[in-house]
Amino acid sequence: MAQSAEDDPALQRAVHELQSGVRVEDNSRLVFERYYPSMRRFFGRLGYKPQDSEDLAQDVLSQVFRQIGSFRSDGSFQSWLFAVASNLHRNEQRRLHREKRSGHEVSIDEKTDAGLPLHEPVAPEISPAQEAYERERREALERAMKDMPPQMRRAITLRIDQDLKYREIAVVLQISVETVKAHLFSARQRLRELLGQDYGDWLD
Repeated sequence: MAQSAEDDPALQRAVHELQSGVRVEDNSRLVFERYYPSMRRFFGRLGYKPQDSEDLAQDVLSQVFRQIGSFRSDGSFQSWLFAVASNLHRNEQRRLHREKRSGHEVSIDEKTDAGLPLHEPVAPEISPAQEAYERERREALERAMKDMPPQMRRAITLRIDQDLKYREIAVVLQISVETVKAHLFSARQRLRELLGQDYGDWLD
């Protein structure tokens, strides 16, 4: 397992300097060497062939280097990196699914392998009042999450922000699925105690 940036001052410095455009080549090499093996294992555990895992791991790190400016330094760099990998995995699965169904008609009610609709309905416009309410919910959620244990907070972030499944969160955090379920169950209870029943649906 690659040492996380939170536990390694050299990695912390490399990430900070990359964001500032300092010693880009050296810092990119350091981050690549630390995280490429775990990225490759991540895709291997999701069922990709070795060569595909290597290609996808390189794609993830290339994307991370391009988007390093969007990383929030008060968050977990490792969780952010694995979230990028999870997004790439989902995009790859969508691409493969599109290739499989190309050349034949698709019912509007047809579902993906994950049970999601292939044709997303047009989202209704959100009213200013609803937008303000959702923003207020998000701010209250972030305040409540600050007092939670770090690993629980990361599991919640991956569940809410990245919409990852339990198994995907387990791979990202390198913990068991049962531990993920325990974290999210405890988090749901805390949120309902602190914020009320209306906020519990964040983790449903």
